Amino acid sequence: MEVNKKHFGGSDRFNLVDQWNADEAARLPARTLAYIGDAVYELGLRLAHVRSGIDTAGRLHDSLVGHVNSSAQAKIFDMVFAELDETEQQMVKTWRNAKTPTRYGSGTRSEYARATALEAWVAWLFLTGQNERLHKLFELITGQVHETGQTE
Repeated sequence: MEVNKKHFGGSDRFNLVDQWNADEAARLPARTLAYIGDAVYELGLRLAHVRSGIDTAGRLHDSLVGHVNSSAQAKIFDMVFAELDETEQQMVKTWRNAKTPTRYGSGTRSEYARATALEAWVAWLFLTGQNERLHKLFELITGQVHETGQTE
């Protein structure tokens, strides 16, 4: 089936009808924000993979699993952290330093903490309606994925 790619373009793919106040969103617990950010992050990558022409669920899943784990997300965190303004860096550091669970998946504790901070930042951008910033982030992420076949 041919996918009409126009449905998956533009920076408004993450419109939220009821935007949150930035301070209110930042006060949510890190893991709550990460829970929301995880969904937004994966949806953004899923849309990018569909837009790239991958058209079966199995192939979509196989192409995505290496990019939605703590190790891959920690690498993206390392790439974008220096580009954040001072206020965002403070928020992200707070989220990164939040208490981690005893079990944190296949990555290291440090990777999990950085991935949590990235997901929390994605949620904060989403909740506060910063669609253009989200769009640029996903351009960066998908550019890395398509250039290397993995998040490096």
